[in-house]
Amino acid sequence: ALRECSFESADPSSFHNNPAGRKAFQEALSVVQVYAENPTGWITLAGPSGSGKTFLAAAIANRQIELGQAALFVTSGDLLDYLRSGFDADEERNFIDRLSQVRDARLLILDDLPTNPATPWGQDRLFQLLAHRHSARLATVITLRGDPERADEFLRTRLETSDGFAEIVRLGRLGQLQTSIAGEIPPNMRRRMTFDTFQTNGDGQNTTEHSTGIAGVHAFIQKWVENPAPYRWLALLGPLGVGKTHLAVAAAVEREYRGDDIFFATVADLLDYLRAAFSPDSPIAHIDLLQRIKMVDLLVLDDLGAERSTPFAEDKLFQIINYRYEERLPTIITTSHHISEISSARPRIGSRLQDQNVVLVLGLEGPDYRQGGARG
Repeated sequence: ALRECSFESADPSSFHNNPAGRKAFQEALSVVQVYAENPTGWITLAGPSGSGKTFLAAAIANRQIELGQAALFVTSGDLLDYLRSGFDADEERNFIDRLSQVRDARLLILDDLPTNPATPWGQDRLFQLLAHRHSARLATVITLRGDPERADEFLRTRLETSDGFAEIVRLGRLGQLQTSIAGEIPPNMRRRMTFDTFQTNGDGQNTTEHSTGIAGVHAFIQKWVENPAPYRWLALLGPLGVGKTHLAVAAAVEREYRGDDIFFATVADLLDYLRAAFSPDSPIAHIDLLQRIKMVDLLVLDDLGAERSTPFAEDKLFQIINYRYEERLPTIITTSHHISEISSARPRIGSRLQDQNVVLVLGLEGPDYRQGGARG
């Protein structure tokens, strides 16, 4: 099947269902197309399962074969099995010959390399192979299973070098595909909650004063979407049903169209996602999900304060909020509570939300138009 992989047939939408993922794939495609014409140095393709790493690696091999050049493509697991079988023969030379064949290949494409090999023997063989190829400056393509930042130090220092010999090309963030439901804006909300469908008069329930104030917030958020600076955070405050979530979703969708990676969740759901990631059956490790939430381009935390307060909830929320605050990463928070109430109950979180150099607090006042005027 890998013989069919080619740059001409590469379709970002086959691997990614969001603009950020498709953009990352397209950027990676541009890099490896140039590399495939004259492979020199190392390229590591890193990203979540299903992001297109193996496809692009195979396309490099197929392009070299088209040009009449040799390319050796092998998965890490198959390679270790191949080397082990050399010990089953009568002569030790079989193992050495097999290792040399791979070690000295003109172009080696090593698929599905683990960040931390499972066995000492496997780790020694892989590291022995990579150390030789790195020292000999032999062209190598690696697809990496896992986050490069969590790789063994030996690997990290060789996968990306300051002299440009080795570089890492990322195809989406780790956990981006495994959390396609957790963090995605539900399709129905995406369709309903746009800037165009937002009614500042609250379906006729708002007074003129309320409508004027909400119209101002609506206009400001549209400008913020175009350029989140200088305020990196928006805190949308107001009673239930006034349109906070609607505006937050509309902003997130617009930023997604511009190529941002988005994570949207109510705070209660987000905490459930993090708890579930501790399970052995979880498709993504807890630490990887936490890192994705902390580092995503735009995080929308909906309905802060409605979740049950527990030590776990307080610790995780502070980890996320503090990291994004220190890094000044765009964040939208909606809440029915005043900032002073949040600060009183959660001083560590409240102190970040009160920083007027980072956070712009926007108040929306009006009745809950969903309940015929009752705020609820």
